[in-house]
Amino acid sequence: MTVRDVLLGIRAAAEHRGGMRCRALLRVAPDRFAAIAADVERLCRDEQPSEVTRPGHVTRWTRPFGEVLQWSLLSRSGRLDDFSTDHDRSCAGKRFARAADYPALGDFVAGWPHLVNVRVNALGPHSGLSPHEEQVLFRTRAGTIGARVRLHLPIATGAGAELMLDGGVYHLAAGTVYFVNHGCVHAAANCGEAARIHLVWDMLLTRAVFDCMFGDADLPGLARVAGADAEPRPIRTEAVGAYERLAPDVTRAEAEWLALCEPQ
Repeated sequence: MTVRDVLLGIRAAAEHRGGMRCRALLRVAPDRFAAIAADVERLCRDEQPSEVTRPGHVTRWTRPFGEVLQWSLLSRSGRLDDFSTDHDRSCAGKRFARAADYPALGDFVAGWPHLVNVRVNALGPHSGLSPHEEQVLFRTRAGTIGARVRLHLPIATGAGAELMLDGGVYHLAAGTVYFVNHGCVHAAANCGEAARIHLVWDMLLTRAVFDCMFGDADLPGLARVAGADAEPRPIRTEAVGAYERLAPDVTRAEAEWLALCEPQ
């Protein structure tokens, strides 16, 4: 895919005009995935999360229900329950302070450029996030129009774990890295009896990030998904209904200037 293809696809989906809603990008080698999953499961067992349903949480506006927990790996404080800088669109000064305690997870996080956040998100049985729309496009400090892109790596999932994107309902398979367009109206639900755990991270769409996601950058332990396998098909469609929405940062006219951006 060319840069233009990707930018137009991301923009179209964020404007609810089809486009690139969800794409399977990379498969994690089985041994590496097993080590990452073991670290994530140990982290969820031993470390203090933030509770998304509590007043003041940065994600509470999405109307979470049931048990929704988050561990923020990338921060300036080093605390896993510190969500204060998750969505500030800055890469500066953030680190995974506990990387040495979770080496497979730390190595995976270190492999991605221009990270804004990295989160372990857990939905308990019969829990989820209600329909909501975020904004992918933003005005950079330099005044250009850039994008923040979101990736998911399902760690623990089941048939009842679903992700809705503009009415298409998807099931994301464990061990595969997906691009998920959070400019779509989206919702997450875990209808199963065991926790659904995803590793989720946002990056600024720089040239280096484009090369990792869609180009030919060398990514040890990761195999690119090609052809029809890269285009997940919804398991069903449903009406979107009412949803919460964050106000856009740029106008439709300004969005035409979307380009790869620089880290900030």
